[in-house]
Amino acid sequence: MDFGLTDEQEMLRKSARDFVNRVCPPERAKEWDEREILPAELLRGYSDLGWFAMPFPTEAGGDGGGAVELTIIAEELGRASFDVTMSFIGVLIPALTVFRWASSEQKQWIRDEIMTGRHRLAVAISEPDVGSDAAALRTTAVDAGDHYVVNGHKMWCTGGSQPDTTIAMYVRTQQASRKHDGLSLLLLDPASEGVQIRRMPTLARHLLGTTELTLVDAKVPKGRLVGPENRGWEIMLSNLELEKVLLSGGYVGAAQATLDDMLAYAKTRQAFGRPIGEFQALAHDMADLQMDIDAARLLTRRAAWMLAQGQPCNREGAMAKLKGSETYVAAARLGMQVMASHGFSTESVMSFRYRESIVTTISGGTSQIQRNAIARSMGIRAY
Repeated sequence: MDFGLTDEQEMLRKSARDFVNRVCPPERAKEWDEREILPAELLRGYSDLGWFAMPFPTEAGGDGGGAVELTIIAEELGRASFDVTMSFIGVLIPALTVFRWASSEQKQWIRDEIMTGRHRLAVAISEPDVGSDAAALRTTAVDAGDHYVVNGHKMWCTGGSQPDTTIAMYVRTQQASRKHDGLSLLLLDPASEGVQIRRMPTLARHLLGTTELTLVDAKVPKGRLVGPENRGWEIMLSNLELEKVLLSGGYVGAAQATLDDMLAYAKTRQAFGRPIGEFQALAHDMADLQMDIDAARLLTRRAAWMLAQGQPCNREGAMAKLKGSETYVAAARLGMQVMASHGFSTESVMSFRYRESIVTTISGGTSQIQRNAIARSMGIRAY
């Protein structure tokens, strides 16, 4: 395996770094979080750079980019904040999933609306009693001829209340003896009659917001069914490995930026006549953290490389997701310790990093679920 980047990939990395410095430096990302806004210039920037079209096939109007290129972008965006990364991959993953299973009309819609940045997608899977056990979802969609009638309750739909958004919602279209059977994917217009949407108060993730959906006899046209009816579980899993890899890229970028901030502070903040970074207690902790970040980056790059080669990487993706998320949490915690009262002030970027890091070991698959997946790959059945 070549650990270096090609000339084209290095140019992409520099372009993404420049975009973050110009459009969404960490201080600005923090301000957006506090104001709870998703600025139009952020999404427009992704579109202008061709990032929303990048991973789609060239014959469909895309650039044929792969997992490694997307991971490079995710890591650089993570330097702004992980929520900024999510504003990109949170649209891209459902778009790729829909496109993979779409009808010709749905593919044209992806080309015209999503790849151009005019419209976005959000995902609704979780329910009040359904999180890690996604196959246990109970929201129902009953066939009513030319449409489905949907009833149920969805939770934690990131970005679901943003304007110009369609929700890719997993529902139960058939009661089956096996819970993984009978699921389907529908494209829901959140403005439809019978749909109530509420933005939920959360500790972080304010750029996109996360929402609760209540559906009472909501009608979804049959043309908004994605892929075959009752094969939703297969559809749900079809881009899971890529999702883990891109999430991990965002964690790595955010963790590295967090370390860079505390290093800059530790080199200038004086105590007992010298910079605090020269004290072994802090220097060793920061050295260990850099080692963990590099390990997370290598795990992420390995999984991305495997995807680019067409190889399955469920185990490797789980390792990258686990290591990346837990490293970001550790980085933010150490940053608070190094920067002390300065970090504790809500005026500091470090306080923002601390808030947003906490959810990374929960969303996108908890640390416990990732460990279960790794254990199963080792031949151990974990409960």
